[in-house]
Amino acid sequence: MVGRVVGRHGVTAIFEAVIAHESTVQAVAALDTAGELHCHYEGAVRFRTAEDLPDAIETVQRYQNRYGSDRVRIRTLKLFLDGTNEVGNSALLAPQGRACSHGDGGMQMSTDELTQCLLTSNRADVDVHIHMVGDRAFRAGCDAVQAAKELTVAESDTWRIQVTFAHCELVDPADMHRPAELGVLINWTTHWSGGYFGEEAKEHLGEECWNRMYAFNEMIDSGATVAYSSDVVTDYELNRANPFFGIQVAHTRVDPEYPLDADRFPGSVRPAAESVLSLEQLIEGYTTGAAKQLRIDDRAGSIEVGKAANLVVLDTDLFTAPPSTISDILPEAVLFDGSVVFGAL
Repeated sequence: MVGRVVGRHGVTAIFEAVIAHESTVQAVAALDTAGELHCHYEGAVRFRTAEDLPDAIETVQRYQNRYGSDRVRIRTLKLFLDGTNEVGNSALLAPQGRACSHGDGGMQMSTDELTQCLLTSNRADVDVHIHMVGDRAFRAGCDAVQAAKELTVAESDTWRIQVTFAHCELVDPADMHRPAELGVLINWTTHWSGGYFGEEAKEHLGEECWNRMYAFNEMIDSGATVAYSSDVVTDYELNRANPFFGIQVAHTRVDPEYPLDADRFPGSVRPAAESVLSLEQLIEGYTTGAAKQLRIDDRAGSIEVGKAANLVVLDTDLFTAPPSTISDILPEAVLFDGSVVFGAL
């Protein structure tokens, strides 16, 4: 059902950040076999420590060998490196909030441990997708990728894997250039760009850090690949998986369902105005950026000769539509591999 709901809004690829049970992959594979899977599917297996990493890699490889196909891919590991800014357990460089009961926050593993896990994953040729929200977690992730790549060269090995940092809600200005330099992909949940998560983080981060959250323009300008997604995990927020909803929120910094601080910040729930993402940036992230993260950019993500016809047909011009109406756009037709799977031409 979820696939059909988001599919009618133009989604032709889904990344499942944590495969809760093998039955999920079985069901996806069954849809694929029946010719009813109208999207690409990438699933990830969670690991928590270096000790359970080998088992997670074995599970990834088993799932891929058993269920993998042109449309179904299970070749990614998921790590939650720190907590959340709203609860106050994100890993921070310099906590300023008076209510930060967790100090500078904790990380699931040290930078050195993460480096070793990345090396192990690279030897197994399994990609890694890392949840991180605090600026200390972001820096540790960058340091680990840099160290792992340098050690790989020292061992006369080849760097084979793709590393994606998810969320990256607070990044120190000194680290904005590093994803581009390290080849790390960034995945941002666009519908969080407004007031969906709001005041709770401020008391833990402090005003200055809170005002710097959700800022990706400098990172993009430095050459980083940024992809966009929804991180929707419940039925009640399924409407927020609509990419047009995410585009509207990230382009306006105003959440139409949670306009919490519209009086304090006229025209924007979230400061600052320079953190608004352009329509060009958002379209690129939802298409070519997402295809690169899912490793399908050789056959999808752009309209080119030789690539699959995965595209949407709109009756509204995104660039002339009032920004506050973008979430209402519904594709006239959605094509996947050249076939109309929703709507009509």
